[in-house]
Amino acid sequence: MVEKAFKDRLHLEVHPSRMTFDQVDGDLTASFDEGLLQKHLPPTGGVLSADSVLATTLQSVLPQDTVQALEETEFVDVFGRVVCHPSDSDFICLQYLYIWDYQAVPVHEGDYEPIFVYVRPDSRYAIYDLVHYCTRRIDLAPPGDPGPGLLTVPGWHSFLPTGNLPIPERDQGLAVKPLTDQHLESWWTIPSDNARFKIEKFMRDPFQLEAPGHFLENPDEESQTICCAFLEIERAMQEIENPKDAFVEGLKRALAKCVGLLTFYRAGHLLKLLAEMNDVGMITLPGPLDLFAIAGLISGGLMSLSESGRRFFDGFGSSNEPDSD
Repeated sequence: MVEKAFKDRLHLEVHPSRMTFDQVDGDLTASFDEGLLQKHLPPTGGVLSADSVLATTLQSVLPQDTVQALEETEFVDVFGRVVCHPSDSDFICLQYLYIWDYQAVPVHEGDYEPIFVYVRPDSRYAIYDLVHYCTRRIDLAPPGDPGPGLLTVPGWHSFLPTGNLPIPERDQGLAVKPLTDQHLESWWTIPSDNARFKIEKFMRDPFQLEAPGHFLENPDEESQTICCAFLEIERAMQEIENPKDAFVEGLKRALAKCVGLLTFYRAGHLLKLLAEMNDVGMITLPGPLDLFAIAGLISGGLMSLSESGRRFFDGFGSSNEPDSD
């Protein structure tokens, strides 16, 4: 059994008479508009089912503790609010937080995955959490139309783009609940660092958020290295037709640009990324890794991109081009 010490905080119920929406900066205003939030709920696939599907289909190859965590993870709800800018009434941000009570990889209680949808009268786009709070942008079709969407990475619960997410494959029945000050304050003050909600600055002012970038105001070196590495993988996926060759080339670039010879200790961060990808079934590693083996493993291409990994990475070729850093 996995331990869930903060279940009451994560499943917080707030009476409508107590709900407030004041956690914003300056002249920004926030509110809950159920109709608007439901209308612009971004197209996603796997929010409700990805964990259980992964646990079932790859049970024989995943670590047993990962399988157990996947089976016992519960999706809490998607919470949302509308943030308006007083100087531009035609530009609004709809902040959605997808909340799970547990995360299998890396294992910890409480998981908060943001998707911010920015809406103008004639367009809309989303900034979402790719992995480890790395931000990416995807342009969205008009509400209800076929078009791009986001697939949930099981275990990680972050999102990967897909060039076309057919309406029948989208998550159905998600009802947006109010994202109140009471929820944010409860999640921000969880005493465990691993279970605590860490996004503050860009919750209070989402109009400062950029992509590619980071949802955290001051990401640590591990997060920066992982974000850098994933950006190199994305670029290689767009340039090289063969997915395995592209993935390996992306890792080679990451080793050179994001780790570097003079700061090779950062290879441990890249090693963590590979181990997590292995644990959620996106790649297959030949065996345990260490810092001495990582360069040779990447240079020799001694890893396989799983079918699951191929499907997830397909979206990089048809989604928005990553911006330059």
